Amino acid sequence: MKVLFQARPDFMKNPAGDTVQMVSTGQELKSLGVEVNISTDPNIDLSPYDFVHIFNITRIKESYLFFLNAQKQKKMVVLSPIYWPPNAYFRREGASPNALSVWKHMQPMRARLLSQSTLLLPNSQIEMDVLYQDFLKIAPYQVVPNGFPDSFIGTTPELFRKQFPHIPKEFILCAARISSRKNQHWLAKSSHELGVTLVLLGPVNDQTYYESVTSFSNVLHIGTLQGDLLASAYSAAVAHALPSWFETPGLSSLEAGACGTVVISTDQGSPKEYFRDMALYVHPQDELSLRTALEQAFNATPLPLMHHIHNHYSWSKVGQITLEAYQSILG
Repeated sequence: MKVLFQARPDFMKNPAGDTVQMVSTGQELKSLGVEVNISTDPNIDLSPYDFVHIFNITRIKESYLFFLNAQKQKKMVVLSPIYWPPNAYFRREGASPNALSVWKHMQPMRARLLSQSTLLLPNSQIEMDVLYQDFLKIAPYQVVPNGFPDSFIGTTPELFRKQFPHIPKEFILCAARISSRKNQHWLAKSSHELGVTLVLLGPVNDQTYYESVTSFSNVLHIGTLQGDLLASAYSAAVAHALPSWFETPGLSSLEAGACGTVVISTDQGSPKEYFRDMALYVHPQDELSLRTALEQAFNATPLPLMHHIHNHYSWSKVGQITLEAYQSILG
């Protein structure tokens, strides 16, 4: 089996959840004997491939071009939508006034991909239900969840504490690109009011927003960590907080939970399908909910969620589910 992955051209320069999902899935499929290549070229010759797997319809323009190329060359398309309607986020205070109209203007492109792809691989049933609400005609689907690296099982705080001895023993962690959609300003403000250190990991998407977040004296930004050091950071934190405007479900929440950390998650998107009643949830328009969750985190147990994530959401399991989905269309 030979498959071509296609995604936005800046997927490595500006890494986000779709980057991790695509790269991690590709690695697992390769270990299962699938030949996987990645291309951002909308005009690539597809003759060597059994089908194309496109990631992300939030950034629809590039995905639409990949889709048109596949149709022109009569290739089947597998689509990971990574979709959530951003209406509340675009209506928030300080949002760009035309962002929602631009989003709606692009919906016909998304509709065509969703109806004419061979198979959809949403990350949750909740995501699929929203697609059914927002679009009239939908292709067949199979839920393929997001995952965490199998190597994160059994991690400990020692590596992180050794590398960053100046960071207080008790801190809240947020690993995500620093942008208004991830809502770190609210997190910085709430943790500052409680006198708790907030450690931020991840790239800066918006310099002005970053400066507003780091203006609080309790906030430390230590860049982007990877691999064992990232896992150790999760393990060292009292809790990992991702109070975003929406998540599907938030890869860093999944990774943190796998490392035995209390998870504070937005309730918008699909987190509840993954974490059930084993996480602390906040609503981005409920000012008090985050402060309450931060206070509760110090007495919460992370173990039930950790075991649940280990049992269901490793990337190795995700790779197997993806391969079975592929086999279903090759018949």
